[in-house]
Amino acid sequence: MNQMYRISLAVLLLIGLSEPMYADNRLLIENKSTAQLTDKAFVVARKQLKRVPRALLPTLVTKAGKQILAQVDDLDYDGQWDELAFVCDLAPKEKLELMLKWVPADALPSFPVRTNVRFGKMTSPGKIVGLTTDMHGKYNLPRGKGYPYQMDGVAWENDKIGFRHYFDGRNVRDIFGKRVPSMVLDTVGIMPDGSPGDTYHVLRPWGRDVMNGAQALGLGGIALQLPDTLIRLGVLRSQTTDNVDSTRYTLLAEGPVRSVFQLDFYGWDIGKTKINLNHTVTIWAGQYGYENRVTTSPLPANSYLVTGIVNSLNTQPYISRQSREYEIRATHDKQTYGKEWILGMGIIVPKTHYAGEFEAPKTGNGISTSWCFNLKPDKNNEVRYDCYAAWELSDARFAQRDAFIELLDAASARNESGLVALRIINE
Repeated sequence: MNQMYRISLAVLLLIGLSEPMYADNRLLIENKSTAQLTDKAFVVARKQLKRVPRALLPTLVTKAGKQILAQVDDLDYDGQWDELAFVCDLAPKEKLELMLKWVPADALPSFPVRTNVRFGKMTSPGKIVGLTTDMHGKYNLPRGKGYPYQMDGVAWENDKIGFRHYFDGRNVRDIFGKRVPSMVLDTVGIMPDGSPGDTYHVLRPWGRDVMNGAQALGLGGIALQLPDTLIRLGVLRSQTTDNVDSTRYTLLAEGPVRSVFQLDFYGWDIGKTKINLNHTVTIWAGQYGYENRVTTSPLPANSYLVTGIVNSLNTQPYISRQSREYEIRATHDKQTYGKEWILGMGIIVPKTHYAGEFEAPKTGNGISTSWCFNLKPDKNNEVRYDCYAAWELSDARFAQRDAFIELLDAASARNESGLVALRIINE
């Protein structure tokens, strides 16, 4: 697993030699709903706290002294933490008070690792190195002999499920079904001679690659819908020249609570113009999915960003549901290799971003076999959506359609505004 998280905390310890007086911060959390919330995610920005000590780091404890699973992240690499991220369980109608305590980096509590990002690249024959950033250009995309990317690019996981993004210009999103809570993807996709290779399309004790991505968006990939055409972000495996001038991967955070990375696409050719696109992915502990935040330079008139779900093996009716603030779309079928197992796939879109749906053609040179959703950016050219997946070998209950729908409904409900109140007390 990448060591950047622990290293960054050691650096933070050295940046201050004396401490000002700082506030005794408390967090008051209230679950206003009648639902049990497990691993509910929270973020507290540094700027929300008063008189933050430079050389100490925050931890969270209950009144009874129980440590809360938390981490601090330096998202802009300026040497000081920006956000405190944590998860906790909340009973129905529970009110929880947490104390914020300041400690040196070497006194931070040790937590089980529940999220992970892996970007492995072969830097010399038989040697794969985990990278925190990498970039490729438009021409000579890696194909065939000497293919450098472990698992085809960046892979991310938590204690429930894993995913990957094909960084070689294809930009498809794939799924790793997991049968164990431990972090496994650092060692997946490496051949006995140390080179990248397909070790994950057979069932192993940890799980396997389960989704047939086909010539599609996978789960949560990106395209652009113009009035007369659908344009793929990237190209097919048979092509070695990209429709993006350059693509960069950057790891932003990695820890027991959440992991965050971003993909920057510079100069995406969409016909008469080019656009830049930033795609930030966050995976939290305990959830069967991940969050997407996509920002772009201005889009052409009458166009939409598009995401979707591969439907090449789907024969069952689509799932279409709404909550107060979200649109939920999903499939639940034997959409795995050889149609062996049930796999549920879903996308949850805020209603403010949802702008309709359509099926891509079954054949074509760009995007096919996908159920697509138009996304409407806000005034900052940003869209957000969440992707969820559940495999029956991860949990037998997900073989049942109703159980997967219940998962999606709960995931949508837990993010509704007003469900949980967080109040910061600075004294």
